[in-house]
Amino acid sequence: MRKERLDSKVERDHTLRAEPIKNVAIVTEFGCDVQTYMKEFKHLRFPRPKKCMNCQAVGLCIGHGYYTRKPLDQQNAYVMRIKRWLCKGCRCTISLLPSFLLRYRQYVLEVIEQVVVTRFEKQASWRQVSQRCSGDGASSKRTIKRWCQSFSEHASKWLAVVQQTLATHDATLPWLDALGEATEVRETGSALLQAATHLLAWAKTNWAEVIAYVQDDRLRFLWHWGHSQEMERLI
Repeated sequence: MRKERLDSKVERDHTLRAEPIKNVAIVTEFGCDVQTYMKEFKHLRFPRPKKCMNCQAVGLCIGHGYYTRKPLDQQNAYVMRIKRWLCKGCRCTISLLPSFLLRYRQYVLEVIEQVVVTRFEKQASWRQVSQRCSGDGASSKRTIKRWCQSFSEHASKWLAVVQQTLATHDATLPWLDALGEATEVRETGSALLQAATHLLAWAKTNWAEVIAYVQDDRLRFLWHWGHSQEMERLI
């Protein structure tokens, strides 16, 4: 009888280990840049998820250490820790991804935003984008094109959500007439950048935590805000 119970336990443990553990991320605003985040990591407040993003169980998330990411900017290669939580119910790991990082991209968002703005808003050629945005040994022309292509591919979906949000709060905005759903937008990349500017302006009148945000923070805010709206990949 004891052997049967032992065999059953071993089988359950093996099944649990064999099941793939799902990893999800919560884009989190820590109110600081990369350098400050790394320096003050031990003193940062890491909000515990109220419920698991995978199984929706409430109150089962426990601390689960951290994992390491190695993002780049134009001058530096960083090694930083990303806080993780673990759901005791489904074994899903939940990471708190700082808003200055994107999923699946090695460079920090500030670098990628400079490229996207230069290409879509300033209408620069690929050569001009490369000259203005690439430091010594930094992002290659192929990488730059890949970022812009990805941003363009996802822009339509994000633009629709931003337009709907702005229209709900202020339908009189003249910008919405020019880029409404009934109007074909030729370049969704530049339209989304413009929309992000209006979204940030609206947010600064409602949320004290973004008062200090400036124009150069609009994609960082869009990324953080969009994730809260259950949007997926931005770039």
